[in-house]
Amino acid sequence: MFSLETSLGRILFAVFAQIVCLMTAIFGMSCAGERDKWRGIIKFVSCLAVSCVWLITGAASFSYFVFSRSLLWLAAHTAWGALGVVPFVFSLFKTWKKGETAVWKETVWGVMTVLLFCGSLSVLLYYECVAEAVPLSYKLFHEKCLEVIFLCLIPPVSLFFTPVFSISALVLGTLRKKLSGFLKNLLLLAAAPGAFLAFTVTVARQLDKIHSGQPDNILTMLAAAVSWLMFMFLPYGFMLLRGKKEKDKMKFYNGLVGLEAVNSFMLGLFLLAYICRNR
Repeated sequence: MFSLETSLGRILFAVFAQIVCLMTAIFGMSCAGERDKWRGIIKFVSCLAVSCVWLITGAASFSYFVFSRSLLWLAAHTAWGALGVVPFVFSLFKTWKKGETAVWKETVWGVMTVLLFCGSLSVLLYYECVAEAVPLSYKLFHEKCLEVIFLCLIPPVSLFFTPVFSISALVLGTLRKKLSGFLKNLLLLAAAPGAFLAFTVTVARQLDKIHSGQPDNILTMLAAAVSWLMFMFLPYGFMLLRGKKEKDKMKFYNGLVGLEAVNSFMLGLFLLAYICRNR
């Protein structure tokens, strides 16, 4: 019999909840695309991404505090995550002022996606971290709880946001400049992961030198870090700014989804690195 008190039950519940959230997100994207074509889809998925980052920020922030009532702060974390509906509500009011009433459909699906994800995550946190592992007099947001949160966030970040934003960047590049636009975006999408790989190799070599007693070069690691950050933000950042300056909406959105694709990919890596840090 299905029960959230067992590990298998919690895993099945998490998978089911993610599938339901994926379906509501797809329905929202469909409504947004019907209303405003590719611009509507990009705006809808961007609002979901903001809600996801908001949730991660709350989880990471709460982990630095010790509270006496775990259930109270589980409720606080749930309320924090539920505030992720704000981007959709703000978009609704903004478009209604312009007379676009059809936006309410995608808003409903977006709000449902955020609330379903936050609610299911809170249920998992209760059974995984409160009901069994953590007494009420202890801190709720300890390492195990963060692992539960980040494990639930890896699929949407890595399997939804990253592919959707990457494909959108390639499609917009193709629409703008055909084959050259596609190849340019493919290169730009690979720039940040490539720079991160170079940064990782450089740091690993310098750490090996330190452990072996050889003279290290901190400036080399600093230069590698700066180069990685530049490749992560500047290429698509310049495209976004140029699109805004030139009032070229397609170029602007191409830069926007490119930035979101690169940062989603890196965020997925960092979440995975946290989960695997002691293994």
